[in-house]
Amino acid sequence: MKHMRLLATLLSLCLILSACGGPAPQQGAASAAPAQEEPKEDAGSTLVIAIQDEIEGCDVQQVGWANVVHDLIFEPLVVYNVDLDAINPSFAESYTATDEYLEFVLPADARFSNGSVLDAAAVKASFERFLAISEYAEDLEVVSDIEAVDARTVRFNLRSPAPYIWSDLAIMFGGIVDAAAAEQVGEWEFNKHPVGNGAYYVDEWVAGSHITLKRNEYYRTSNPDVKNHGAAPFETVVVRFIPDGEERVNALLSGDVDIIYSVPPDSVASLRGNPGVVTYDCQLTGVSFLNLQTNKGVLADIRLRQALTYAVDRYAIRDALDGVVTPTFCLLSDSQFGHSEAEEAKLAKELAYDPARSRQLLEEAGWRDSNGDGIVDKGGRELSMEMMIPSDSSTFRAAAPLLREQLAAVGIDAQIREEEADYIKELMREDDYTIGSRTYEWMDANILDMVFTEGSGYGWDDPELTKVLMEARQKTDMSERVKAYELASDLLAQDFKAISLYSDGIFIATGSGIGGFVVCADGRTWLSDVTKG
Repeated sequence: MKHMRLLATLLSLCLILSACGGPAPQQGAASAAPAQEEPKEDAGSTLVIAIQDEIEGCDVQQVGWANVVHDLIFEPLVVYNVDLDAINPSFAESYTATDEYLEFVLPADARFSNGSVLDAAAVKASFERFLAISEYAEDLEVVSDIEAVDARTVRFNLRSPAPYIWSDLAIMFGGIVDAAAAEQVGEWEFNKHPVGNGAYYVDEWVAGSHITLKRNEYYRTSNPDVKNHGAAPFETVVVRFIPDGEERVNALLSGDVDIIYSVPPDSVASLRGNPGVVTYDCQLTGVSFLNLQTNKGVLADIRLRQALTYAVDRYAIRDALDGVVTPTFCLLSDSQFGHSEAEEAKLAKELAYDPARSRQLLEEAGWRDSNGDGIVDKGGRELSMEMMIPSDSSTFRAAAPLLREQLAAVGIDAQIREEEADYIKELMREDDYTIGSRTYEWMDANILDMVFTEGSGYGWDDPELTKVLMEARQKTDMSERVKAYELASDLLAQDFKAISLYSDGIFIATGSGIGGFVVCADGRTWLSDVTKG
């Protein structure tokens, strides 16, 4: 699997000194990045993109989640390649990794979008700000200090080997921020008009409508997966916020937008059949799952959690959703580092759909259908529970009625309650739920310790599981790392803490005349080579 090859590559980097990718540093060169290989579009050209969710802020260090807008404003030092089997230079020209440090060579004469100098000292200041304010700073706590070795060399000294650190450095959250500009204008203003090192900068953000980005003429990249290493092809990119999936599709078909993200699952087939549209299929680096209450109420009885688990037919959900999701039994998808195919196959057998077993467990727990209405009861009380489903997830909303039917088939009345995903997470952290739900996305298996430990803020207090997860994230040997996460998966399965359902498909579409659009295996996109005919 691709993620296994990449994990082997990354872990070997942490064991031996190795220089990776990118052109060799050219001392005194006027420009560090290779010359632009493709001509720019007309200076007045505009590319229009439609996305589902409006950003919560523009500053990648102040937000909890990010999307293509932040990808355009910021560029990380390194980046996962298209096929997820290597880490390539991006803003950095090259990098070196050992157990003790990570070192990055920056391009000569680099600038932020406002023209300010972007040297090693600026990168150091950016990551020191990251460590101070970002909610993802914990993964970088292994960094003992950051050195500006010289004007073009920055070094991250490590307290211990940290293979998981790439999940922060090689994605948009690792983009470089002008910390001096942030200090000058204040965090509130900077979150509206940040200064970064990406291909674009913010021109105007109209809440509830769109954000307009302008080309950063100082932009350079060493990313080998794109041809154009210089300024972006379009002077302006307009990103429209269109929550309704059908409206996004219609905007693409009418030509009002050029690219749409989060294509609704029920629109994928029709778009594939449209000769003027190109669709791209990827897989989420994460899973969607039902989060089960274990501390109180009826689900404190493990037999009921088991009954719920065996009542779920993941393959029926996949079929009902026209194959746009991939069933999962482990709480990791096969695109995440640390995932084990053997563990997935094992749990697929152990947790397989078995309604007869589900009914038996309910009966053993004293729940029987005494009045013949199809819902089991006990002591005059029917087994009814609330199942919270995120209203902002099209696949979860589509799967919810089928989940309700599957639970009803064994005698459990699941009442669907739709809420925004963030509110559901808040309720779960307050332990105010019976069946919660969540979809998470992260490149590395260490996401499990952000969800299933007491320190995560959720009500999972299992010292043995926490110990295993804390040890697993430190493993630099690939086989040992995978085995550690296999053990963690076993512990989660044995306690029936959650029901892994599926890994979402990611669907993106481009309209007529759009070319040069680069889509990675995990749904990241690059616009450096995009043309508009």
